[in-house]
Amino acid sequence: MNNYYIAHYFNFENAGIFMLLAFAGLLIVLAIVLAIARMQMHYHLQSEDLSPRRERQIRSFHLAREYNMIESFFEMVFSSTSILLFLSLYYVIDARIPEAAFYWQKYQDFFLLLFLLCSVVLNGYLDRAFVPLRRISPNQKASVRLVSSFYIVLILLYIKFIYLDDNYDALIMYFITLAVGRFIYFDFTWKDFLGTLHGVLQNLPLLILMGGYSAFVCWFGFHTGFLLTSNGVILSTLLAHLFMDASIFILDKTKLLRLFL
Repeated sequence: MNNYYIAHYFNFENAGIFMLLAFAGLLIVLAIVLAIARMQMHYHLQSEDLSPRRERQIRSFHLAREYNMIESFFEMVFSSTSILLFLSLYYVIDARIPEAAFYWQKYQDFFLLLFLLCSVVLNGYLDRAFVPLRRISPNQKASVRLVSSFYIVLILLYIKFIYLDDNYDALIMYFITLAVGRFIYFDFTWKDFLGTLHGVLQNLPLLILMGGYSAFVCWFGFHTGFLLTSNGVILSTLLAHLFMDASIFILDKTKLLRLFL
């Protein structure tokens, strides 16, 4: 069975087609981001009696905002991949390694916490070494990662209700608890709560874009048979995100984005 999956996913013709699809989807997302940003800049430049200096300031501000929006989207892809990787490991141990059942049942909460800590380390590698994101602030990264936790909940809910799989109920509650904990904690203040809420609301468009992008890529993968449900929907979803990560890497290394910014 393992040889079947290896032969299936390393079929370079099918993998190549899926890679092209993931890359095309990424370009569509970036086109949407840039189109919205350019319309906003055009609107602000319509004001009468703008001095040349003020016009340069507006253009500079919107250029920085475009970079920020794009890198924030990249951060959300990386954050989601990092969490999905260790959720997939959680799934493999729980469902595919019966020999570990005794230890897993006894220590699974500890393992899940360890996996999530490892996902933070992996996320740091992806946005610093794999594709360095230099334009967004640590606070923006934190807000994007919080929004990505809602995205993970949406994926788990999709698996639960579409594929009628109740194995992820504990994980859904775990991530909801983590997300709520970012808003309400032991020594939080109303100002902290509003600041976190503002960051989430500001990045909700990223959640919509991310949801549309991943839904498009996953739908194509399952529709064409490249992504398989037999090895676990969560694993196939992770595979789709790895192709999305590879698309970002190719875009970064080829410097194609500079043609539009």
